[in-house]
Amino acid sequence: MDQSVHGAKSILLATYLASTSKADELRKLFGSSAWNTAATPSQALNVLLKFVPETAEPRSYLPLVSDIAYSRLDEIDDSEELADLLPDGIRLLDDDTATTVGDKLLSDGTASVDFYESDPQLTIASWVFERIYSIDSSFGVLELIDAIVSADVSEPLPAAVLQWRDGVLRPLQLFHVYYPNAVDKESYHLQEYTSTDPQLIIEHFLQYTTAKTINRDVAMIVTPYLHYIATVSADRIKPWNNFYEWLVITAATNFQIIIELVKNWNGPDGDSSALIDYASTIIASCYQCSEARSEYFEAMHILQKRGTYVLNLANIIPVDDDDQFIETQMVSYSDADSAFKFPECPLYQATQSNLYLLDQLITSAAMISVYVPTSLQSIAKLRFFAPHQAQLQFLLSVVRGNSKEYAYRDDSNWRTLRSGSRWLKNKSNVLSKLSDADIENAFLSALLDFGRISLVREIYIDPIQPPLEMEDIETHVLNSFREHYDGASNCNATRGSLKTASQVLHLIYPSMLKTDKLEKAELLLKATHELSKYSLILVQGVPLAPLQIRINNNPEQIISQLLQSNEKAYLQVDEMISVTKNLVIGLDTSLDDLQGIEFRVIRMCVYAALAADDFNVAYEYCMNMLWSHADEINAFDQDLLWQVFFAAGRYVSPNAPSLSPSPGFQAAPQTQMMMLQLKNRIKYLRLQMELLSRALDICPERHMFEILNIWQDFELQVAQVTAK
Repeated sequence: MDQSVHGAKSILLATYLASTSKADELRKLFGSSAWNTAATPSQALNVLLKFVPETAEPRSYLPLVSDIAYSRLDEIDDSEELADLLPDGIRLLDDDTATTVGDKLLSDGTASVDFYESDPQLTIASWVFERIYSIDSSFGVLELIDAIVSADVSEPLPAAVLQWRDGVLRPLQLFHVYYPNAVDKESYHLQEYTSTDPQLIIEHFLQYTTAKTINRDVAMIVTPYLHYIATVSADRIKPWNNFYEWLVITAATNFQIIIELVKNWNGPDGDSSALIDYASTIIASCYQCSEARSEYFEAMHILQKRGTYVLNLANIIPVDDDDQFIETQMVSYSDADSAFKFPECPLYQATQSNLYLLDQLITSAAMISVYVPTSLQSIAKLRFFAPHQAQLQFLLSVVRGNSKEYAYRDDSNWRTLRSGSRWLKNKSNVLSKLSDADIENAFLSALLDFGRISLVREIYIDPIQPPLEMEDIETHVLNSFREHYDGASNCNATRGSLKTASQVLHLIYPSMLKTDKLEKAELLLKATHELSKYSLILVQGVPLAPLQIRINNNPEQIISQLLQSNEKAYLQVDEMISVTKNLVIGLDTSLDDLQGIEFRVIRMCVYAALAADDFNVAYEYCMNMLWSHADEINAFDQDLLWQVFFAAGRYVSPNAPSLSPSPGFQAAPQTQMMMLQLKNRIKYLRLQMELLSRALDICPERHMFEILNIWQDFELQVAQVTAK
């Protein structure tokens, strides 16, 4: 049996020497004529790739890989020395068996590497990558891989390997150091870090980052990785755009991370295109932030300035779009939400005009959020997409806001809000679809409703050229008067909401404007205040309030109830008439005529006087107030008039003097007392007969007999008393 190293046995010997890490012996074998006759440089590389143990010291075999790649092995012819290296298991094999075993070992389906005769560096790099990917696939131990790419060898590894080390391995190692408890840190094999979509790798690297760690993670992990991927990719910009997309997405949920990064990171070094995209990302991140607190808007201003700084770093002056062009681009979107997608949104383009617009919109959002928390994107949508009515409703929500909060807002705050709203319309164009009158109407209405009387006078009444027409001011005054009137809890015009209603009305009435509507409001206010002097309940169990008066819509019923619940009120007949007339006019009640109202109020006072046993007052009202104007009373009330005289004429006081002697009295004193009583009785009987006579003059014929009977009875009583 042939004991020499030749043919297939040289291949088997190589696998044996490689598996036992005998690099020097392998060098001799690979340089021998026996090997060069039986095998190729590619097979030598594959033997080293497949059979050198993963734990072998890289310094022992990497130089050999380089020498093979550069064809630098000295050819030797020492067959006897090589034969001594053959283990018995190989020496005893026949050639056919050795060939079969050798072929099987080299074609076991594992990784293999090619020999590029014209490009030794490519050969070495290919071998190293296959080696580290094989180790990673089998063991996943980064220390073994780091030992290969960081080996201290006389000849440096190819640049491709060193770039991979710095752009993939080092970031991955640091990720493990920074986040040792990351549950999914093994989710990607090393080879996948270059073949997988960079977006996924970026998400993987930054899944645990915070505002405190983002600058470190970007500087030490993400930036080296992206620089490497950009170097080896056909599209060097795409990897950076993947990172920018992550930033924009993160801005919507954790804007603090974006703040900390942008404040400290200037973007990719030496890549103008990537810097321009970074500036766009800064702009987009601001629009994606959903926060509406002042500290976030302050941070956005800082980011806006950083965006300008990044543009300057790019040494490129972007083409600015005029405002109208941006406006046209934005409104071309079918809906507001789709307009703000990254990176297509026209507002995200890194231009000076967009940065200026961003600054204005941030200021607008900050200004508005003092009153109604509103995100930057909502402000942008309001500016570009909201129609007139939507902008007006938004303004009203800002102006009126929380009523409890606004109760404590002083005049200075109101002035600031008003000037800010005008700025939103005329400067930042957030409310550009509104007119100046829209804004002034909103503020005047709110100021009146919140009772800022002095400020209303300062802005809308006193100026020589007020910002609104007097007709508009009158409308707001009347509306606010109604609101305060209805909201008052009592009818005293010197207290509470009714006092405010009075102040609102007297802003323009009567000094500046006199109209029917204003006069009606004044009369209603005056009547309401007069009613506060009396005890009056319109709704059982509920204290009288102005709203009850307004919705009652029956002034005569109100006076009737007042007379019933206030026993001496009938004595104030002129006041009752005045209050009733004022209510009729103020409530715009559709009654026939004021003269008829006056009659009916006097009539009610007559009945109230009789109920109070005050015949003298009842007689006075009938004769001096009713009969003297009887010819002026309409037909309907004429029918009521005779009834008033009839009721007063037939009235008999329970305290009227008796015509019979009182038992137990002395004759002389009794006679004197009797004479006085008889004289008083005659007086009252004659007054009653006078009233009955008036009733006879105007009553319908069918009632004459009834009245005449009572009149005759009284006449008989007078005759009897006179006879006595």
